[in-house]
Amino acid sequence: MNPLKPWLAVVVVAIAIHLGGHPLFDADEGRNAEVAREMAATNDYVMPRLNTLPYLDKPIVYFAAEAAVMEVLGPTEVAARLPSYLFTLATAAVLFWFAKRVWGGDAPFVAAIAFLATPLVIAFARTVIFDSALMFFTTVALAAFYFAIEERASRWSILGWVAMGFAMITKGPVTFILVLAVAVPFAWKRKALRYVFSILGIVLFVAVCVPWVWGVSQVVPEFLRYVLVTETAARMATDELQRTGPPWYFLPYLLGGALPWSIVALASWKQLRKPDPATLYCVLAIAIPLVFFSLSQSKRPQYILPLMAPLALLLARIWEEARTRAAAIVLATFGVLFLIGSFFAHRTTMRPELAAVADETALAFGAAFAIGGFAALFAKRRELVFIALTLPMIALPLLANPLLNAIGERRSAREFIAELKPHVTPATEVIGVEAFSGSMAFYLQRSLTVVTRDASELTSNYLIRKHQQYTSDPRSPLKPLVWFERSLAATNPRVYVVREQDAVWRRMLEARGWKLIADGGRHVAYGP
Repeated sequence: MNPLKPWLAVVVVAIAIHLGGHPLFDADEGRNAEVAREMAATNDYVMPRLNTLPYLDKPIVYFAAEAAVMEVLGPTEVAARLPSYLFTLATAAVLFWFAKRVWGGDAPFVAAIAFLATPLVIAFARTVIFDSALMFFTTVALAAFYFAIEERASRWSILGWVAMGFAMITKGPVTFILVLAVAVPFAWKRKALRYVFSILGIVLFVAVCVPWVWGVSQVVPEFLRYVLVTETAARMATDELQRTGPPWYFLPYLLGGALPWSIVALASWKQLRKPDPATLYCVLAIAIPLVFFSLSQSKRPQYILPLMAPLALLLARIWEEARTRAAAIVLATFGVLFLIGSFFAHRTTMRPELAAVADETALAFGAAFAIGGFAALFAKRRELVFIALTLPMIALPLLANPLLNAIGERRSAREFIAELKPHVTPATEVIGVEAFSGSMAFYLQRSLTVVTRDASELTSNYLIRKHQQYTSDPRSPLKPLVWFERSLAATNPRVYVVREQDAVWRRMLEARGWKLIADGGRHVAYGP
């Protein structure tokens, strides 16, 4: 029996371990989970909202997927993260199907397992963020356009355009870079450009995108301009959103995020000198988006997550003749370094909560990497070498959980809200004084009144730009700073939340007789 078959099942289960084992991290996870929680609570699957206000920074698909799961499982960490995991598995299934159809043999198993056993894929399969969904839809589109071009069959192009439509309402126009910028030059080289542009496909693409855009525009008329100008053009062409980086920014993430397969690919590059059409297509699907993102003024590690799919296919193509010794040595070296580091980690300068688990985490990582690396060096069968190389990666969700929980003490409001909840009744107004986080609202399961200077606490580019409009609206939960003094004279039951290091607001509350009732590290709460 081919050992890769049961190992694929092992990998699928392994990367799901502790999916809800640590709290939601702010800013992204907490905010995205809260938008989905509000969507599920209101059954409004058109307008994403954060703290009851329009959240237009990202489209609808991932929020809707989260909300649908929360309708069944409730607002939990598992419900928030499960869509990312399922989209990741669905992408692996597409890679399996593509490799089986094109190459056969062990290639389908190698492609799916290598993809799932990649650090960047594992990380975002377990994170409340949009990129795993985007990766699924763009991978479906790329596969469909490949078969449309190679088989001269427009029916595949129709599927490609539909998948692109869902990608568009998952993360926007970046879809064109990840799909069309790859498919068009490949089709031109293969003299099959007309099979990319299916009229029916384009009509269906519009049919997928337009209803949601129209629905949101009925509530926020400037929505389309905001998406095209601010969230797309300004993000890519300027440093307005302060997410820039050097041109080589993504190279370390590509190399480290794709371990050990990036090392295998580099060591086996000679096998790519005369690629078949599918291999060339995969190379283009990596190179073209990588160049674009490297030149873009907006850079975040997750932008290159969709590149992991064609990289896994490349590995499947070359695996039978791939050179693995260098990758095994790298893993074994990491293992030795982690093992040595486990004796010194607690002596480094780090927060107490991290120092408490640093030694045991480094020891566990060291053991996993050393076992995987040395086993790959000495294994005789090629399937066992492959399994050994995956071992440290699929062990990460299990081994990293204590560290993630320690990080959660600073990056999440879960413990703070657990301490605050006994002081909050349904009639209590919770007022954040220049203090708000998505995880705070998510774990409190209600919106907050936020006293704010510029709405930056909500980490929404749209709300920051519109903060004057919302702070001047008496129905809005956003209030100007001058509102704080008026609130102190109110008689309704309320508690105030401020940042732990915000001495000015804390002194003002204490001077008025308010008492500390909860202390969560980043935030503190005062009650009467």
